[in-house]
Amino acid sequence: TLAKIESKTLEYAEEIASDQSYRVVRFFDTLLTWLWNRLYNGIEVNGIEQIRQIAQSHELVYTPCHRSHIDYLLLSYVLYHNGLTPPHIAAGKNLNLPIIGLLLRKAGAFYMRRSFQGDALYREVFDEYLHQMFTRGYSVEYFIEGGRSRTGRTLPPRTGMLSMTVRSFMKNSSKPIALLPVYLGYERVLESATYQSELSGKHKRQESVFDVFRIFSVFKHDFGRVTVNFGQPLPLEQFLDRALPTWTTDNRPEINTACNQLAIELVTRINSHVAIKATNLVALALLSTDRQSITATDLKDQVGLLRNIARESGFAGCSIIDDPVDEVIAQATRIIGLTQTEHPFGTIISADQKQAISMTYNANNIAHVYALPSLMCRYIRSRKELDIEDLKDHVRMLYPYIRSEMFLPWPEEALSPVVDQIINCLAELGVIQVSTTISAPAPESFSYNCLTQIANITSATIERFYIVLSLLQNQPDLSQRELESASAAIAAQLSVLYGINSPDFFEKSLFSSFVGTLKNSPSSLQKAAESLEPAIAITMNPDIRHNILQAVSRNSTN
Repeated sequence: TLAKIESKTLEYAEEIASDQSYRVVRFFDTLLTWLWNRLYNGIEVNGIEQIRQIAQSHELVYTPCHRSHIDYLLLSYVLYHNGLTPPHIAAGKNLNLPIIGLLLRKAGAFYMRRSFQGDALYREVFDEYLHQMFTRGYSVEYFIEGGRSRTGRTLPPRTGMLSMTVRSFMKNSSKPIALLPVYLGYERVLESATYQSELSGKHKRQESVFDVFRIFSVFKHDFGRVTVNFGQPLPLEQFLDRALPTWTTDNRPEINTACNQLAIELVTRINSHVAIKATNLVALALLSTDRQSITATDLKDQVGLLRNIARESGFAGCSIIDDPVDEVIAQATRIIGLTQTEHPFGTIISADQKQAISMTYNANNIAHVYALPSLMCRYIRSRKELDIEDLKDHVRMLYPYIRSEMFLPWPEEALSPVVDQIINCLAELGVIQVSTTISAPAPESFSYNCLTQIANITSATIERFYIVLSLLQNQPDLSQRELESASAAIAAQLSVLYGINSPDFFEKSLFSSFVGTLKNSPSSLQKAAESLEPAIAITMNPDIRHNILQAVSRNSTN
């Protein structure tokens, strides 16, 4: 009956709706000021001026990356302290806990189920609630990745909330909307131990009201500084005019493709405004060594090198720690808990297995910044000498697959000047030698060691690619789902057998991304794999390549 439907609708609306109270916002301001002072050594904010400016003419939709439960509180706190209204935040229903759920609702949270499937009425109520938020002028925040990243990488974006935003704007475009990508950078996340256990195979623990009290147990740790980088705003009307020119005249426009493009654009802008911090640089340098052990002198040189490459990598929006290198290393050593051992030849800085696994999170935060330099160093190392066009051809061949995994900002047609810039940077730093041709330094030199460590940054990615390509050649009749599952299983097996301290090495979504890009190539899946395999094989360690081929062979006989 109509009465039953109205009753159910009201029940859903009360389940969803926020009830923002300025008094509670003030309470959270006091509470969080106390909390931040005990957890962090400060909050760095970049790009807030452009947000203040666009807020004068647009409704704001914040689409941050999602690293921690702290994200909800951190962004609202930063906005509040910079004279902007805290947004209404889309929160998972799992956070609607006794007492805490009510406080969060009063602070601006509105709750949503993980899935809307099977309940058309709930979908309609939620859709209309979001529409009312936009038309009444409230700013909104939702996480474009859906859930928190356990690996430190930016996850493939979800389009559910984005689709609702686009449909709402098409229904009523009287108030312009701007989408605001935000990068939240931590030197250490509160959930680091939980993420490690989940990546090792343990089930996700259900949130509990008692989790609040566990926060006191982490005060003994050093969490460093937090960085909030606001990316370039994206006016929704401007995007739709470009991606869907008929949106104002078509009664039923097909928006799925446009929403996918919009989602990729937003996560790409998030990645372009990455915060490169002390723990990121030290983690990346240490994990690029064979045994996560390095002399203090070499680490200092490597961190300085990585920072110089980042400045010339083409990521104009990123922020880079500018403290002296000695302070950077000391800070990261303190936060991560690295071991320093004195020897007659100098100090050795090393990480144990648990620390190495934990550091992959920090390294993954910034790995995309070094993706192109690493690919180039791998290829240069594998050849005695080569010309610039040969190197560019190699990068062009691999770029679509690296771009789809790491959300790199350059279209393929704009790649050439970026490669030129990186070549000049690597040559100035002495990592490569450039004359009429390009070559690696002498193998016995320190510069060759630097070349190798930069090349190692993309080793796991290249190895994942090679697993898929080898499976395709060995078992061409596998379905896409079977190929992705078999690839992840082989990677997990290799990880155990050869002690690969990278939990995301066998992350299935990364294989899905690569297979999906292969499938969308102009040629068939099989032909794309056949042309790509030699380009990848030539840059690989022969022993690792042999291990992968053996594992693939065993898989085909099972």
